[in-house]
Amino acid sequence: MSKTIFMEEKVIENPYGGQLVYAPYKKGVAIRRYRGIAQRVIVPPEIEGKAVTAIERKAFLSCKTVQFLSLPNTIEEIGDWAFAHMEQLCSVRVPRLPLSCGKELFMGCKRLREIVLWKSQDEWSEYVSQGLYEMLAMAVTVFHDYCLFDPLDFGNDAWVKRWDEKLMALVELDDLDGFEELWTCGEEDYEGKDYDIKSYPVEKRKMKLRIVYFRLMHPYKISNDTRETLRTYLCRHTKGTDTPEAWELITTEHQNDLEYYQVFADSGCITEDNFDGLLEDMRECGAEIKAYLLRYKEKHFAAKDVFAAFDLGW
Repeated sequence: MSKTIFMEEKVIENPYGGQLVYAPYKKGVAIRRYRGIAQRVIVPPEIEGKAVTAIERKAFLSCKTVQFLSLPNTIEEIGDWAFAHMEQLCSVRVPRLPLSCGKELFMGCKRLREIVLWKSQDEWSEYVSQGLYEMLAMAVTVFHDYCLFDPLDFGNDAWVKRWDEKLMALVELDDLDGFEELWTCGEEDYEGKDYDIKSYPVEKRKMKLRIVYFRLMHPYKISNDTRETLRTYLCRHTKGTDTPEAWELITTEHQNDLEYYQVFADSGCITEDNFDGLLEDMRECGAEIKAYLLRYKEKHFAAKDVFAAFDLGW
């Protein structure tokens, strides 16, 4: 959608605060920008009896407070960088209808967790359970692949295959990829783990592993080859390796989330050699998690005394 000069601008109140600036566009209305500090913005389907058909380029650029944004099913066009650098944006609702979209709509939206493409309540419920809305958000914020931002192909076999191919490419990427760019741009002077040559690859692996865990917990249309590749990647970073971030992520971010331990175990990351170390790291975990690990040992390493773990002083 190209930049258009409008003769007349008006405003309409957003239900949660602030104002939407709009103007005539073709046979309908275009939203030009948002003014305000609301956390939620709802774009109406109609203004002054005319359908809201377009979101102008940069309309929500750098809106720092908006966390939730909903677009009506009358939208046909979204301009370049329409939602770029919305630093707090977590969730977007977009109709699952044909759309003409510009460039880098969600550039810099690092907190974006879901893009909901919806038609019906039943479809919404199914896609939430499968993690597809989160996959779509990752497609544009992590993979930077706007070919996946396609309301008509969303969720079909080809769409899932392309998404998994992007994940495989990310997993195989060198953990120092991108660091040289920071260095040559002079950003090595900044403080923080993202700019330290020792911490950078660690954080890069953690980013990859978060997505790997997510995909294994949401195996919608996943191929056996993809599943095994992701499981192998987890095993490469289990407890006892030189890069144990797959285990460290659980203990620091998901300490009492049983599903993560199950994925970790199902991937073959628990071994006789690292079991005692895993159990030692779980001192602060809940009883359910400890019991799960002990049952795992009893089932897979029966030759050893399952109750020896209690000698750790719990």
